[in-house]
Amino acid sequence: MKLSELITNLEVKEIFGDVDLDVKGIYHDSRKITRGFLFICIKGFIFDGHCFIDEAISKGAIALVVERGIHPRPGITVIKVADSRKALAILANQFYEFPSRKLKLIGVTGTNGKTTITYMLKAIFQEAGFKTGLLGTAQNIIGDNINSSHMTTMESIDLQKTLKEMVEQKNDYAVMEVSSHALQLSRVEGCNFDIAILTNISREHFEIHGNFTNYLNAKKKLFLSLNKSKKEATKKFAVINIDEEHSKDFINCNEVNLITYGIRKEADVRAKNIKMNLKSSSFIVETSVGDAEIFLNFSGRYNIYNTLAAIAAAVTRDIPLNIISQALSKFYGAPGRYKLLEYGQNYTIVIDFAHNYHGLGNILQNLSNFAKHNIITVFGHGGEKYNKVRVTIGEVIGTYSDYVIITADNPKSEDPLKIAQEIEAGVKKTNKDYIIIADREKAIKHALKKAKEGDIVLIAGKGPENEQVYHNRIIHHNDEEVVKKILTER
Repeated sequence: MKLSELITNLEVKEIFGDVDLDVKGIYHDSRKITRGFLFICIKGFIFDGHCFIDEAISKGAIALVVERGIHPRPGITVIKVADSRKALAILANQFYEFPSRKLKLIGVTGTNGKTTITYMLKAIFQEAGFKTGLLGTAQNIIGDNINSSHMTTMESIDLQKTLKEMVEQKNDYAVMEVSSHALQLSRVEGCNFDIAILTNISREHFEIHGNFTNYLNAKKKLFLSLNKSKKEATKKFAVINIDEEHSKDFINCNEVNLITYGIRKEADVRAKNIKMNLKSSSFIVETSVGDAEIFLNFSGRYNIYNTLAAIAAAVTRDIPLNIISQALSKFYGAPGRYKLLEYGQNYTIVIDFAHNYHGLGNILQNLSNFAKHNIITVFGHGGEKYNKVRVTIGEVIGTYSDYVIITADNPKSEDPLKIAQEIEAGVKKTNKDYIIIADREKAIKHALKKAKEGDIVLIAGKGPENEQVYHNRIIHHNDEEVVKKILTER
């Protein structure tokens, strides 16, 4: 693609050099630049792309997009913009020919529930006969290719390339998680959404956003982008949890069709006659097109909300309720979410990805409804995250648990013991018994040794993850594998 064509939609401040160049590719990581590429200089949290210009040129970059003035390089075209992250997204859309315009694209945002909702939607659309791709925290699924994911929402250039692959494989739908981080960093800039879904909002991710107002405004960007989406106006929908405390903020910024879901308040899609046990749940869903009985192979009131969100989105696509109901009855959950492990033990083991106070509170409250004896919780907060929330997390875990084992969960550059002590301060407020065991495998082993008949052991925070990340090394670790090893060896 000619550079002059590539920059058509870019807000350019200055151009130095020839724009009649054939661009073979674009990227923001100098290590992945090859001959004929356009290198986008992004100032990141740790590294600044402007410092790697010479490396990119040595590997074949023929042009640069920069945010600040740089020393001229002979024969290299330089395009100066105000925001190179946003520029990367705009260029990615242009280079990959706006793939989101050729798919039905659904974005899910909120503190918790995003992964489960995307997997539910994939199950529903596939039951209805539609080929559906999925992008999110646990996996990226394009056709028959299933790859582990390393971030909730991938960088814009990788996202547009992946959406293009979905188009080429003739996918009808793409469902994706949209994190506040991604919205703040323009990763979904230029994406043309058909549906935007809000799950819930809690006071998280201040390490990125600074405060709750910034976090809320970042989430709202998905719905503002829906307003601007180049999809047919009558078929664009905002799907919003009406029971969410801040739902009005999203309703007020919405300019397309609105469909609400909930349990407590009147909603377009509402659950009634809810029944739950430790392993499953059921309810009647009321919608504008009729009512249906829904059966789920997992428990939790919060999962009822996730299901209502998926149903609401599916209803906007005219998918019959009987198809929706069939799909959900065959759905056994997203990877690492509310997974019960059974190896012949006389107590219950639950693996879950819950890693913030809102998610932990949800699952622990649900488990407390069915606990015959004690709840034992194994948990550790991730490193390089907003540390002031750790006291609250500790208090939540202590409130709903009888015994707490504080351990490590990807401490990264932080001291695992220091993280544990910050959680400990919250647990102490509840006067519950606890222990700190920094080695996560030993912590799980301690929990299983302590568990008695009728107890519930919750191993939270990592879900399906296969790594434990320290400041100087990465080791293989999977909670389920550890449990299996311990119990089968016994």
